[in-house]
Amino acid sequence: MIDLNSFPIFTENKATLKEISKDDSDYKNIRYMTELLKEAVSFDLVKRHYVNGLGLSEEVAASVDAVVQIGETVVFIEFKNGKVNNRNVKDKIRDSLLIFNDITGKNIAYTREKVELVVVYNCEKNPLPNQLKKGKTQESPSRTAISDYFTAKGQKELILFDLERYENLYFGRVHTYSPERFEAYLNGELNRELH
Repeated sequence: MIDLNSFPIFTENKATLKEISKDDSDYKNIRYMTELLKEAVSFDLVKRHYVNGLGLSEEVAASVDAVVQIGETVVFIEFKNGKVNNRNVKDKIRDSLLIFNDITGKNIAYTREKVELVVVYNCEKNPLPNQLKKGKTQESPSRTAISDYFTAKGQKELILFDLERYENLYFGRVHTYSPERFEAYLNGELNRELH
């Protein structure tokens, strides 16, 4: 088992998930993708320190927003308040895995067993993909919620943005959640850890 707190680069770069999820691209309309105050590793800061330590600019690598540890599971989290750009998210995943594994001395076999990926997205700006739409029904966040409900009933999660390919390849599990589903997921994981 890995303990993220045993790595100074992780312990020195922490913030709450709420603060890490902050979208201040529109300074007149600052938005938080979660209200959770759980402390997490700000992986954007870790990436900055990592690449600067190699004498490089932080623009040479991309990174997920946060990393949290729940029991033996490590969770990579990417918050996307705007339209999700698949290539951008995949670059962040690749670079983050490489940086994380270099810092911890772990490999992909480890991440495939002990690491999960969560992309938290804005439902209004990322409607359901065309192949999931039936007829001419209108897209809405409630429709996404209904889709989530039925996929949960079928015990198979709907993974968006072409990220399902990374499950069992790089990560044990991959999730794409609305902010509300993300909070339910994280609270459920934290409750399981306590029991």
